[in-house]
Amino acid sequence: METKNNLALQIAGLNLELDARDSGLELAVPFIYEKFLKGNLPFISTALPAKETLSLSVQWDRQWIKKSWGTPICLTKIWELWLDENGHYIFVSPRQSPPRRVKIDPVFRTGDIVGDFSSVKDKAIYPLSSIDIRIMVSWLACFGDLILHAAGVSLNGQGYCFIGEAGKGKSTLASALAKNEPVTVLGEDQVILRYLEGQFWIFGTPWHERIEMCSPRGIPLKKVFFLDREMEQETKPVSPSEGLTSILQTAFVPYYLPDKVQMIMERLALLGEVIPFFRLKYKLGSDILPLILD
Repeated sequence: METKNNLALQIAGLNLELDARDSGLELAVPFIYEKFLKGNLPFISTALPAKETLSLSVQWDRQWIKKSWGTPICLTKIWELWLDENGHYIFVSPRQSPPRRVKIDPVFRTGDIVGDFSSVKDKAIYPLSSIDIRIMVSWLACFGDLILHAAGVSLNGQGYCFIGEAGKGKSTLASALAKNEPVTVLGEDQVILRYLEGQFWIFGTPWHERIEMCSPRGIPLKKVFFLDREMEQETKPVSPSEGLTSILQTAFVPYYLPDKVQMIMERLALLGEVIPFFRLKYKLGSDILPLILD
């Protein structure tokens, strides 16, 4: 695992830059993230250039902890989001070791990561561990985009998305499709839905357990399928209203940011107008591609 004091990731066409040169810390990313380092991105990762960059400096402060960061927006046992007096977002992971907080300006351009890193001073760390997906949810919401709890694949220049709750077979289906050489798995459990230059795209994400089951690529979206084990092996059209209800039951929607949620809802309404929805049931071991492409 290569270490350095600054690094840059690109996820769904968004650049995330981390700079630890003033902290003396060494940075590294989890193995599965290495595909998403800007220097490792495949030439065909996306036909769209990344236009947005969030730059975060890493700072070492043994006295960083405060009782309050401003106005609480979302408080859970795992993570917290606060809004300070200047409109900056404060992301905190109270249970993270070592604990730290991330402050980001209102338009997601700059910010800093502050914590007491004494316990890891001789180790390379990824300072956004466990909180980066929360930051991405809020950042994507600024554009009306969101993370779907779904598997996604790229095939013949088109994207196919498979949505379902845990246990519905998303990973199993992604693994089955991966056996077909033309298929690239973008993600087995989360993909990012974006609306760029007049069309919907799905992008791979790094939040998975198996490196072979994700990709940094982005691809125009062709169809959305909702996995349903109660059906026979077939596909059935789904109405836009029914499909959007299913999406909202599983997607990472930041309801704690109501001004952003309105934009997401409008975007999803457009999705229902231009992208066909289907319910899908398949049998293990069967050739599922013809059913998806039909």
